[in-house]
Amino acid sequence: MVNRPELLVPIQEWNSLKVIGDLADAIYFGIEKYNMRQKAKNFERKDLRKVAEICHSQNPPIKAYLTTNILIYDTELQDLEKLILQAKDSEIDAIIAHDLAAIRIAKRYDMKFHISTQANVSNIEAAKFYEELGAERIILARELSLKQIKLIKHLLSKTKIECFVHGSMCTSVSGRCYFSATICDSEEYSANRGNCIQPCRREWRVIDDKNNKFIYNGQMFLNAKDLCMIEYIPELINANIDVFKIEGRMKDPLYIKTVTECYREAIDSFFNGTYGKDKIANWLKRLSMVYNRGFHTGFYYQRPTIEDIELERRGNVSQYKKHYIGKILSYDKNSKSANVLLESLESPLKLGDEIIIMGSNTYTVESIKKMIYKGEKIKSISRKRDTDPVRINLRINKEIEVNAKIYIIKK
Repeated sequence: MVNRPELLVPIQEWNSLKVIGDLADAIYFGIEKYNMRQKAKNFERKDLRKVAEICHSQNPPIKAYLTTNILIYDTELQDLEKLILQAKDSEIDAIIAHDLAAIRIAKRYDMKFHISTQANVSNIEAAKFYEELGAERIILARELSLKQIKLIKHLLSKTKIECFVHGSMCTSVSGRCYFSATICDSEEYSANRGNCIQPCRREWRVIDDKNNKFIYNGQMFLNAKDLCMIEYIPELINANIDVFKIEGRMKDPLYIKTVTECYREAIDSFFNGTYGKDKIANWLKRLSMVYNRGFHTGFYYQRPTIEDIELERRGNVSQYKKHYIGKILSYDKNSKSANVLLESLESPLKLGDEIIIMGSNTYTVESIKKMIYKGEKIKSISRKRDTDPVRINLRINKEIEVNAKIYIIKK
């Protein structure tokens, strides 16, 4: 018998929380301080209770974990203690911690805690240390093979293990890196403080003290591809990994929704006996349509090689891009119709096309079912380059805010 793993997904702000619905079993998120993604939009402290209430009101309830996983300095201890106590009072389910100060404070208030991958837990002795300390779970180092993960899981008594299954990979061990801080000559931009500027994604020259140049042919030899384990869900489940974690707290709602849907379907299909090649191909296609640097399997089966580095292209390598086409001028919730200003159309907009509508408090994906232009129903509309914007009316099922932007995904 194997356990059904918890699917843990990243949340950046309200829109990303809205889109996951009942797809996830748990979320992890940060507030404006003490988390490894300081550049994310992040929530505010006053939002803690609301986040917990939204998650716990789902059927079944979703768990909410607060990231407090950066290195902590003495000047921050009092404020960190207030935050952890507030998280406890707000019924946040656990904190994710790296620094022993955060762990000690959590224990002081009987707050459940998870050991961050920043702790680089790579062996059973380290894992048992945190188990004896009272950790509910350990997020194992990303540099472990599946064989090593199985051994640690087998030898632990009660602490659960969590492993990343999808998302960005750091070229440094478990993200413990001073490259960014060194480049910027400032601790403010340390990866260990959540402010990495990702210099590893650039082109670099290696030159010795005799001015010999090495490893430079115009390629980004530190630019690791993304982890993707959608093809190996059975192996991961059979290894009794308790939690499948998706990376991506800097990603937009479309990425979060798409990746969560694929892994939710993959887990469910394993347990209902329908997991197979056709479904894998479909999931890989959908995953390739959102932000990615190319895919590989991390350290699960072998140490990454040069094939697992994206040498030529920086950032998103997906062939599918999000194109801005216009904005919402007004919305009538009674008729569920929106007046739209189409400002940019590289190709005709047609019935059946899927559009993405994004605003500060709006995120929805809609398939166009009805279009009206100058009082007449139409099946498609074009706009020639350098002509005036076009006003049309679209049927939109969900209430949306004025000035929300409209996008379409094109290959």
